[in-house]
Amino acid sequence: PASKEFIEKEIKKTLLQANSILSNWDEKSEISLLNNNQRIGAFKISNELKEVLKNANIINLKSEGYFDITLDPLIELWGFGYKKEKLEKIPADHEINKTLLLINQKKFVNIDEDKNEIYKKNKFLKLNLSAIGKGYGIDLIGRKLDALGLNNYLINIGGDLLTKGYNKKKQDWIIGVENPKLEEKMIKEIVNVTNKGIASSGDYKNFFMSNGKRYSHIINPKTGKPISHRTKSVTVISHNATYADGWATALLAMGREKGLILAEKEKLAVLFIDEIDKKLIKFKSSEFKKLY
Repeated sequence: PASKEFIEKEIKKTLLQANSILSNWDEKSEISLLNNNQRIGAFKISNELKEVLKNANIINLKSEGYFDITLDPLIELWGFGYKKEKLEKIPADHEINKTLLLINQKKFVNIDEDKNEIYKKNKFLKLNLSAIGKGYGIDLIGRKLDALGLNNYLINIGGDLLTKGYNKKKQDWIIGVENPKLEEKMIKEIVNVTNKGIASSGDYKNFFMSNGKRYSHIINPKTGKPISHRTKSVTVISHNATYADGWATALLAMGREKGLILAEKEKLAVLFIDEIDKKLIKFKSSEFKKLY
C-alpha cells in the first residue's frame, strides 16, 4: 500500500485541483475565468466542471429551482459574496427584482456533454459553486483514495463528509450532527453510515443583523431575499458528497414544510431542525429514520 506521506501528497494535489476548477475565491480558477469572460456563446469546460454542472442541473430540476448556481449576483447584492463588499443597507425591492433577471439556472445553464461546452445565453451570467463545490472536492479525494487502494476512510472538510468501509472497530462510521444553537455544544443526532456522503447546511453560522432583524446567507432564488422560515439546519445523507452538499442547500432554501414532502418523494435521507417557539425540533424523512 501507499505510504502515509504519498497519500497526503495526493490528497493535497486533489484539493488544489478542485480549487483551481471550482473556487469562486480564486480569481484564476476555471469558474472565475468563465464568470469574468463577458460574452455570449459556447465555452469549453473541463470534465470536472462538466460533472459538477450536470449534477447541479439535476438538483436544480428536482428541487423546483430552490437550488440555483446562478444566484451569484444576489449573493453579492446581499453582501455574502467572495468580493467581501460590506452591505451598507438592505437592498431595495427594485434592486432585488433587477438582479433576479440574471437568476435562472434552468434557462441559463446549458451543457453540451459531448462537446464539453457550456453555452452562455447571458454575458452577465455568474455561477457560484459554493453550495456544491465542497462536496465535489470531497468526492474527488474519495476517488483518489479508491485509486490508491484504500477501502476504509472518512473524509471531513468543514463538516461535509464522505465515508467508505469501516472504522477501526470494523463497524460503520458513527457521525454526530451538531446543534444549530452553537452555544449549546451538544450533538443533536447520531447516525451510523458507510459508503455515503453527508452534508449539513445551516443558517446559524453566517448571517447579519440589521435593525434587530436577522438576515441569513441562504437566499431563496424565488424571492431574491434571505430565507425567513423556521428551518435552522438541514442534514442530507446521500450516495456521494456532491449530492448531499447540493441537496442540503436546496432543502434549507426550501424550508422543512415543502422540503420534507420533496425528501419523501425523492427518497432522500434528511434531518431538518426547526426552531419553533424558541425550541429546536427535529423532523426526519423516512430514509433518515433507517440509519440507526
